[in-house]
Amino acid sequence: MPVVTVESLKPPSGDPSPMLTALPADLAAAIGCDQGDVWVYFCEVAAVSVGGERRDFHGHSPVVTVRARAWRSEEQVRAGMKAVASSVARTLGVPVEDVWVHWLELPPGRVFAGGEFR
Repeated sequence: MPVVTVESLKPPSGDPSPMLTALPADLAAAIGCDQGDVWVYFCEVAAVSVGGERRDFHGHSPVVTVRARAWRSEEQVRAGMKAVASSVARTLGVPVEDVWVHWLELPPGRVFAGGEFR
């Protein structure tokens, strides 16, 4: 089950709900999993500084971390990262070039969920 964390300033609309709805569907389609298996967390950051200069919403880069089990192919991972970046850009209203996506693979036995190691 991929777990996605999006760290960003609050969108101008004030509501990240469109992203929380679109992102699971977009990622699931890209990597071939069930949409219900994709968890998304939106973590609002209070301020962003790049090189010591404070940035407002238009000019900052949302940072996205995807944590997923390590059995997917390189093509699936790349498709997933691209889908995540596109979804975040589209729903938050930022250029896709400004979205940073990190994919962290979790090897077998390094996840504890449902009361067991997976």
